[in-house]
Amino acid sequence: MKRTNKRLTSVRFLSQYCEILKPEGVIHLKTDSDFLYQYTMATIAENNFQVQVNTDDLYASGMADDILSIRTYYENQWLERGKTIKYLRYIPHDRNLTEPDIDIAIDNYRSFGRDNTNRDNIETKK
Repeated sequence: MKRTNKRLTSVRFLSQYCEILKPEGVIHLKTDSDFLYQYTMATIAENNFQVQVNTDDLYASGMADDILSIRTYYENQWLERGKTIKYLRYIPHDRNLTEPDIDIAIDNYRSFGRDNTNRDNIETKK
């Protein structure tokens, strides 16, 4: 979260995605992270991308189809802990991309490893 060029929806990555996407190709982002969701929404606005779908609670929205209903190990973990899953589908372009100049609160929770040995030692901050 702290390093912009490491974010999956940063200008750096969007430029790479545009190299492999066909024209008008879409990006699907499904995330538990409020930070990544807000950052991506700001990036979309900054660069005038076309948003096709936007929900801050995928499973309450009724949009979860056969594909979107597939849950990862970590997604199940977040749902069990009361986090919502956000979903965006948008069309990027690679013309004059700029990073948004915003401050977003960093997510303060951490995942449990697959082996769950540290599950009881990790505290979730609210």
